[in-house]
Amino acid sequence: MRTRMLYGLAAATLVVGLTTTAGQAQAVPTLKAAAAPPAWKIFYAGRLTEGYLHSVAAPSPSSAWAVGQYQDANGGHHAAVLRWNGRAWSLTPPGSLPDMKYWYSVSASSPRDVWIYGWNEERAGIAHFDGRKWREVAFPELPESAPVSYAELASAHNATWLVGETWVSRRVHGGWKTTTLPAGVRISSIDARSAHDAWIAGTVYTEARGLQPYTARWNGHAWKRVKTPANKLGVNDVWAQSRKSVWVTGLIPKGEGWVPTVLHWNGRRWKNVKMPDQGQWPLAISGNGGKVWVTGDPAGFDGPPLYWRFDGRRWTTVAGAVPAGGRVEAVNALAPIKGTARLWGVGNYIVDDGQVAHSFGLVQRDR
Repeated sequence: MRTRMLYGLAAATLVVGLTTTAGQAQAVPTLKAAAAPPAWKIFYAGRLTEGYLHSVAAPSPSSAWAVGQYQDANGGHHAAVLRWNGRAWSLTPPGSLPDMKYWYSVSASSPRDVWIYGWNEERAGIAHFDGRKWREVAFPELPESAPVSYAELASAHNATWLVGETWVSRRVHGGWKTTTLPAGVRISSIDARSAHDAWIAGTVYTEARGLQPYTARWNGHAWKRVKTPANKLGVNDVWAQSRKSVWVTGLIPKGEGWVPTVLHWNGRRWKNVKMPDQGQWPLAISGNGGKVWVTGDPAGFDGPPLYWRFDGRRWTTVAGAVPAGGRVEAVNALAPIKGTARLWGVGNYIVDDGQVAHSFGLVQRDR
Protein backbone atom coordinates (compact mmCIF):
# COMPACT_ATOMS: atom_id res chain seq x y z
CA MET A 1 0.00 0.00 0.00
CA ARG A 2 1.11 3.45 -0.74
CA THR A 3 1.90 6.09 1.84
CA ARG A 4 1.61 9.74 2.59
CA MET A 5 4.17 12.49 2.17
CA LEU A 6 1.84 14.70 4.21
CA TYR A 7 2.35 17.25 1.44
CA GLY A 8 -1.33 18.02 1.58
CA LEU A 9 -0.91 19.52 5.04
CA ALA A 10 2.01 21.61 3.86
CA ALA A 11 0.10 22.56 0.73
CA ALA A 12 -2.90 23.66 2.74
CA THR A 13 -0.62 25.77 4.91
CA LEU A 14 0.83 27.31 1.76
CA VAL A 15 -2.64 28.12 0.52
CA VAL A 16 -3.25 30.22 3.60
CA GLY A 17 0.04 31.99 3.06
CA LEU A 18 -0.61 32.67 -0.65
CA THR A 19 -4.28 33.63 -0.40
CA THR A 20 -5.66 35.22 2.83
CA THR A 21 -21.57 18.14 -8.69
CA ALA A 22 -20.98 15.13 -9.14
CA GLY A 23 -21.88 11.45 -9.08
CA GLN A 24 -25.02 9.53 -8.48
CA ALA A 25 -27.40 10.67 -5.79
CA GLN A 26 -26.39 9.52 -2.33
CA ALA A 27 -27.81 10.05 1.12
CA VAL A 28 -26.17 12.97 2.92
CA PRO A 29 -23.46 11.50 5.17
CA THR A 30 -24.15 11.98 8.85
CA LEU A 31 -22.37 10.98 12.02
CA LYS A 32 -24.06 8.14 13.83
CA ALA A 33 -23.48 6.75 17.25
CA ALA A 34 -20.96 3.90 17.20
CA ALA A 35 -22.94 0.86 18.35
CA ALA A 36 -20.29 -1.82 18.78
CA PRO A 37 -17.99 -0.70 15.93
CA PRO A 38 -15.22 -3.08 14.87
CA ALA A 39 -12.31 -2.88 17.27
CA TRP A 40 -8.69 -2.45 16.29
CA LYS A 41 -6.13 -4.73 17.91
CA ILE A 42 -2.46 -3.94 18.61
CA PHE A 43 -0.07 -6.41 17.00
CA TYR A 44 3.27 -4.60 17.41
CA ALA A 45 4.26 -1.94 19.96
CA GLY A 46 6.99 -0.99 22.40
CA ARG A 47 9.92 -2.38 20.40
CA LEU A 48 10.87 0.32 17.87
CA THR A 49 12.31 2.86 20.32
CA GLU A 50 12.21 6.53 19.31
CA GLY A 51 10.70 5.24 16.09
CA TYR A 52 7.71 5.39 13.86
CA LEU A 53 6.28 3.54 10.90
CA HIS A 54 5.23 5.38 7.79
CA SER A 55 4.04 2.81 5.24
CA VAL A 56 2.45 -0.65 5.07
CA ALA A 57 1.58 -3.22 2.38
CA ALA A 58 -0.35 -6.48 2.75
CA PRO A 59 -0.31 -8.73 -0.34
CA SER A 60 -1.88 -11.68 1.54
CA PRO A 61 -3.22 -12.65 4.98
CA SER A 62 0.14 -14.26 5.83
CA SER A 63 2.38 -11.62 4.25
CA ALA A 64 2.66 -7.94 5.13
CA TRP A 65 5.44 -5.36 5.38
CA ALA A 66 5.82 -2.06 7.24
CA VAL A 67 8.69 0.42 7.05
CA GLY A 68 10.03 3.38 9.01
CA GLN A 69 12.86 4.27 11.38
CA TYR A 70 14.04 3.84 14.97
CA GLN A 71 16.99 4.63 17.27
CA ASP A 72 19.26 2.32 19.22
CA ALA A 73 20.32 2.85 22.85
CA ASN A 74 23.20 5.07 21.71
CA GLY A 75 20.99 7.36 19.67
CA GLY A 76 21.98 5.93 16.29
CA HIS A 77 19.31 6.05 13.59
CA HIS A 78 18.33 2.87 11.78
CA ALA A 79 15.94 2.08 8.96
CA ALA A 80 13.22 -0.38 9.91
CA VAL A 81 11.58 -3.09 7.81
CA LEU A 82 8.98 -5.18 9.65
CA ARG A 83 7.60 -8.44 8.25
CA TRP A 84 4.34 -10.23 9.09
CA ASN A 85 4.43 -14.01 8.56
CA GLY A 86 0.82 -14.73 9.45
CA ARG A 87 1.56 -15.11 13.17
CA ALA A 88 3.78 -12.25 14.31
CA TRP A 89 5.64 -9.12 13.21
CA SER A 90 9.45 -9.17 13.31
CA LEU A 91 12.26 -6.78 12.42
CA THR A 92 14.15 -7.76 9.26
CA PRO A 93 17.91 -8.09 9.94
CA PRO A 94 19.60 -4.90 8.65
CA GLY A 95 22.41 -6.91 7.07
CA SER A 96 20.01 -8.32 4.47
CA LEU A 97 19.05 -4.83 3.25
CA PRO A 98 20.85 -1.88 1.60
CA ASP A 99 22.37 0.53 4.11
CA MET A 100 19.68 3.18 4.54
CA LYS A 101 18.80 5.35 7.53
CA TYR A 102 15.09 5.53 6.76
CA TRP A 103 12.74 3.34 4.74
CA TYR A 104 9.83 5.56 3.79
CA SER A 105 7.55 3.64 1.43
CA VAL A 106 6.62 0.01 0.76
CA SER A 107 4.37 -1.56 -1.87
CA ALA A 108 3.71 -5.16 -2.85
CA SER A 109 1.73 -6.81 -5.64
CA SER A 110 2.34 -10.28 -4.16
CA PRO A 111 4.45 -11.92 -1.42
CA ARG A 112 7.14 -12.39 -4.08
CA ASP A 113 7.05 -8.84 -5.41
CA VAL A 114 7.78 -6.32 -2.63
CA TRP A 115 9.40 -2.91 -3.12
CA ILE A 116 10.79 -0.45 -0.56
CA TYR A 117 12.18 3.07 -0.94
CA GLY A 118 14.25 5.15 1.47
CA TRP A 119 17.43 7.16 1.92
CA ASN A 120 20.57 7.77 3.95
CA GLU A 121 22.83 10.81 4.33
CA GLU A 122 24.21 10.45 0.82
CA ARG A 123 21.53 9.06 -1.48
CA ALA A 124 18.09 7.58 -1.98
CA GLY A 125 17.66 3.88 -2.59
CA ILE A 126 15.23 1.18 -3.73
CA ALA A 127 15.20 -2.53 -2.90
CA HIS A 128 13.14 -5.47 -4.16
CA PHE A 129 12.17 -8.71 -2.40
CA ASP A 130 11.47 -11.73 -4.61
CA GLY A 131 10.14 -13.98 -1.87
CA ARG A 132 13.60 -15.21 -0.86
CA LYS A 133 15.98 -12.29 -0.56
CA TRP A 134 16.35 -8.54 -0.93
CA ARG A 135 18.47 -6.90 -3.61
CA GLU A 136 19.10 -3.24 -4.31
CA VAL A 137 17.69 -1.82 -7.54
CA ALA A 138 19.23 1.11 -9.43
CA PHE A 139 17.51 4.41 -8.72
CA PRO A 140 15.80 6.19 -11.64
CA GLU A 141 17.74 8.83 -13.52
CA LEU A 142 15.99 12.10 -12.74
CA PRO A 143 16.16 15.62 -14.13
CA GLU A 144 18.77 17.81 -12.47
CA SER A 145 17.64 19.25 -9.12
CA ALA A 146 14.55 17.02 -9.01
CA PRO A 147 13.61 16.30 -5.37
CA VAL A 148 14.21 12.67 -4.36
CA SER A 149 13.09 12.70 -0.71
CA TYR A 150 9.59 11.63 0.35
CA ALA A 151 8.86 9.65 -2.81
CA GLU A 152 6.13 7.01 -2.92
CA LEU A 153 5.95 3.51 -4.40
CA ALA A 154 3.00 1.75 -6.00
CA SER A 155 3.05 -1.72 -7.51
CA ALA A 156 0.60 -3.99 -9.29
CA HIS A 157 1.01 -7.16 -11.34
CA ASN A 158 3.84 -6.50 -13.83
CA ALA A 159 3.98 -2.80 -12.94
CA THR A 160 5.87 -0.60 -10.46
CA TRP A 161 5.98 3.17 -10.08
CA LEU A 162 8.01 5.56 -7.94
CA VAL A 163 6.64 9.10 -7.71
CA GLY A 164 8.39 12.20 -6.36
CA GLU A 165 6.94 15.64 -5.96
CA THR A 166 7.59 16.64 -9.59
CA TRP A 167 8.18 13.35 -11.44
CA VAL A 168 6.89 9.80 -11.94
CA SER A 169 9.14 6.85 -12.83
CA ARG A 170 7.77 3.57 -14.20
CA ARG A 171 9.64 0.27 -14.18
CA VAL A 172 10.28 -0.76 -17.81
CA HIS A 173 12.39 -3.72 -19.00
CA GLY A 174 14.55 -3.78 -15.89
CA GLY A 175 15.07 0.00 -15.85
CA TRP A 176 13.03 3.14 -15.23
CA LYS A 177 11.26 5.56 -17.56
CA THR A 178 10.70 8.96 -15.96
CA THR A 179 7.99 11.50 -16.76
CA THR A 180 8.36 15.10 -15.59
CA LEU A 181 5.06 16.50 -14.35
CA PRO A 182 3.63 19.86 -15.49
CA ALA A 183 4.93 23.05 -13.91
CA GLY A 184 3.37 23.83 -10.54
CA VAL A 185 2.36 20.22 -9.77
CA ARG A 186 3.42 18.65 -6.46
CA ILE A 187 2.41 15.04 -5.93
CA SER A 188 1.76 13.61 -2.47
CA SER A 189 0.41 10.11 -3.14
CA ILE A 190 0.05 7.31 -5.70
CA ASP A 191 -2.03 4.13 -5.91
CA ALA A 192 -2.15 1.43 -8.57
CA ARG A 193 -4.68 -1.27 -9.42
CA SER A 194 -3.03 -2.72 -12.52
CA ALA A 195 -0.43 -2.02 -15.19
CA HIS A 196 -3.12 0.00 -16.99
CA ASP A 197 -4.78 1.79 -14.09
CA ALA A 198 -2.92 3.98 -11.57
CA TRP A 199 -3.60 7.35 -9.93
CA ILE A 200 -1.45 10.19 -8.59
CA ALA A 201 -2.77 13.03 -6.44
CA GLY A 202 -1.43 16.24 -4.98
CA THR A 203 -1.72 19.95 -5.72
CA VAL A 204 -1.08 22.35 -8.59
CA TYR A 205 -0.22 26.04 -8.24
CA THR A 206 -0.98 28.79 -10.73
CA GLU A 207 -0.87 32.55 -10.23
CA ALA A 208 -4.47 32.85 -11.32
CA ARG A 209 -5.98 30.24 -8.98
CA GLY A 210 -3.37 29.63 -6.28
CA LEU A 211 -3.11 26.09 -4.96
CA GLN A 212 -5.74 23.61 -6.09
CA PRO A 213 -6.06 19.81 -5.91
CA TYR A 214 -4.55 17.78 -8.75
CA THR A 215 -5.21 14.20 -9.87
CA ALA A 216 -4.05 12.26 -12.90
CA ARG A 217 -4.68 8.72 -14.15
CA TRP A 218 -2.33 6.28 -15.92
CA ASN A 219 -4.17 4.63 -18.82
CA GLY A 220 -1.45 2.19 -19.81
CA HIS A 221 0.31 4.68 -22.08
CA ALA A 222 0.37 8.12 -20.44
CA TRP A 223 -0.76 10.17 -17.45
CA LYS A 224 -3.97 12.08 -18.13
CA ARG A 225 -5.23 14.76 -15.77
CA VAL A 226 -8.63 14.20 -14.15
CA LYS A 227 -9.96 17.59 -13.14
CA THR A 228 -11.05 18.05 -9.55
CA PRO A 229 -13.25 20.72 -7.92
CA ALA A 230 -11.41 24.02 -7.44
CA ASN A 231 -11.81 23.95 -3.67
CA LYS A 232 -8.20 24.53 -2.52
CA LEU A 233 -7.99 21.00 -1.10
CA GLY A 234 -4.50 20.08 0.12
CA VAL A 235 -4.41 16.39 -0.81
CA ASN A 236 -2.78 13.88 1.52
CA ASP A 237 -3.74 10.52 0.04
CA VAL A 238 -5.43 8.71 -2.83
CA TRP A 239 -7.02 5.25 -2.93
CA ALA A 240 -8.10 3.57 -6.16
CA GLN A 241 -10.91 1.25 -5.07
CA SER A 242 -11.92 0.20 -8.59
CA ARG A 243 -11.87 1.50 -12.16
CA LYS A 244 -14.88 3.67 -11.39
CA SER A 245 -14.31 4.45 -7.72
CA VAL A 246 -11.39 6.58 -6.50
CA TRP A 247 -11.05 8.45 -3.21
CA VAL A 248 -8.83 11.31 -2.04
CA THR A 249 -8.58 12.96 1.36
CA GLY A 250 -6.99 16.06 2.81
CA LEU A 251 -7.76 19.50 4.22
CA ILE A 252 -9.40 22.66 2.92
CA PRO A 253 -8.34 25.89 4.66
CA LYS A 254 -11.16 27.84 6.30
CA GLY A 255 -10.38 30.98 8.23
CA GLU A 256 -7.71 30.05 10.74
CA GLY A 257 -8.58 26.36 10.64
CA TRP A 258 -9.20 23.45 8.31
CA VAL A 259 -12.08 21.41 6.99
CA PRO A 260 -11.35 17.66 6.75
CA THR A 261 -12.44 16.54 3.31
CA VAL A 262 -12.99 13.35 1.31
CA LEU A 263 -13.68 13.44 -2.43
CA HIS A 264 -15.06 10.47 -4.38
CA TRP A 265 -14.78 9.94 -8.15
CA ASN A 266 -17.46 7.67 -9.66
CA GLY A 267 -15.90 7.26 -13.09
CA ARG A 268 -17.29 10.54 -14.39
CA ARG A 269 -17.02 13.28 -11.77
CA TRP A 270 -16.03 14.10 -8.21
CA LYS A 271 -18.34 14.44 -5.21
CA ASN A 272 -17.54 15.83 -1.76
CA VAL A 273 -18.45 13.03 0.67
CA LYS A 274 -18.63 15.34 3.66
CA MET A 275 -16.96 14.14 6.83
CA PRO A 276 -18.06 15.15 10.31
CA ASP A 277 -15.80 18.09 11.18
CA GLN A 278 -14.38 17.24 14.59
CA GLY A 279 -11.04 19.00 14.20
CA GLN A 280 -9.35 15.91 12.79
CA TRP A 281 -6.49 15.93 10.32
CA PRO A 282 -7.12 13.12 7.81
CA LEU A 283 -3.87 11.41 6.82
CA ALA A 284 -4.62 8.18 4.97
CA ILE A 285 -7.57 6.68 3.11
CA SER A 286 -8.18 3.07 2.12
CA GLY A 287 -10.80 0.40 2.52
CA ASN A 288 -11.86 -3.21 2.41
CA GLY A 289 -15.04 -5.24 2.71
CA GLY A 290 -17.11 -2.48 1.10
CA LYS A 291 -16.11 0.11 3.72
CA VAL A 292 -13.96 3.23 3.35
CA TRP A 293 -11.60 4.10 6.20
CA VAL A 294 -9.80 7.37 6.94
CA THR A 295 -7.15 7.84 9.62
CA GLY A 296 -6.31 11.01 11.48
CA ASP A 297 -6.35 12.64 14.88
CA PRO A 298 -8.09 15.57 16.49
CA ALA A 299 -5.90 18.60 17.13
CA GLY A 300 -3.76 17.82 20.12
CA PHE A 301 -2.88 14.23 19.15
CA ASP A 302 -3.90 12.92 22.54
CA GLY A 303 -5.50 9.61 23.45
CA PRO A 304 -6.24 6.63 21.21
CA PRO A 305 -5.95 6.68 17.41
CA LEU A 306 -9.13 7.62 15.59
CA TYR A 307 -10.56 6.15 12.41
CA TRP A 308 -13.53 7.31 10.35
CA ARG A 309 -15.50 4.59 8.56
CA PHE A 310 -17.89 5.29 5.68
CA ASP A 311 -20.46 2.63 4.74
CA GLY A 312 -21.79 4.39 1.63
CA ARG A 313 -24.34 6.45 3.57
CA ARG A 314 -22.82 7.82 6.76
CA TRP A 315 -19.60 8.15 8.74
CA THR A 316 -18.87 6.41 12.03
CA THR A 317 -16.04 7.46 14.34
CA VAL A 318 -14.09 4.45 15.58
CA ALA A 319 -11.45 4.57 18.32
CA GLY A 320 -8.42 2.34 17.91
CA ALA A 321 -6.31 0.77 20.62
CA VAL A 322 -3.38 2.39 22.40
CA PRO A 323 -0.73 0.76 24.62
CA ALA A 324 -1.06 1.38 28.37
CA GLY A 325 0.33 4.77 29.32
CA GLY A 326 0.59 5.93 25.73
CA ARG A 327 -1.11 8.35 23.39
CA VAL A 328 -1.12 7.90 19.65
CA GLU A 329 0.42 10.66 17.60
CA ALA A 330 -0.63 9.40 14.18
CA VAL A 331 -1.73 6.43 12.12
CA ASN A 332 0.16 7.28 8.94
CA ALA A 333 -0.93 4.54 6.55
CA LEU A 334 -3.53 1.86 5.88
CA ALA A 335 -3.33 -1.28 3.76
CA PRO A 336 -6.18 -3.60 2.77
CA ILE A 337 -5.24 -7.23 3.41
CA LYS A 338 -5.81 -9.10 0.16
CA GLY A 339 -8.19 -12.01 0.50
CA THR A 340 -9.88 -10.59 3.61
CA ALA A 341 -12.10 -7.69 4.67
CA ARG A 342 -9.46 -6.38 7.10
CA LEU A 343 -6.82 -3.67 7.07
CA TRP A 344 -3.46 -3.00 8.70
CA GLY A 345 -2.71 0.45 10.10
CA VAL A 346 0.76 1.73 11.08
CA GLY A 347 2.09 4.83 12.79
CA ASN A 348 3.55 5.78 16.16
CA TYR A 349 2.54 6.49 19.73
CA ILE A 350 4.05 8.55 22.55
CA VAL A 351 4.89 7.59 26.13
CA ASP A 352 5.74 10.49 28.44
CA ASP A 353 7.91 9.48 31.39
CA GLY A 354 7.43 12.86 33.05
CA GLN A 355 10.61 14.35 31.60
CA VAL A 356 10.90 13.13 28.00
CA ALA A 357 8.30 12.02 25.47
CA HIS A 358 9.39 8.80 23.77
CA SER A 359 8.04 7.61 20.44
CA PHE A 360 7.42 3.97 19.45
CA GLY A 361 6.33 2.30 16.24
CA LEU A 362 2.77 0.93 16.20
CA VAL A 363 0.96 -1.69 14.11
CA GLN A 364 -2.80 -2.31 14.42
CA ARG A 365 -5.38 -4.41 12.59
CA ASP A 366 -9.14 -4.23 12.64
CA ARG A 367 -10.50 -7.47 14.08
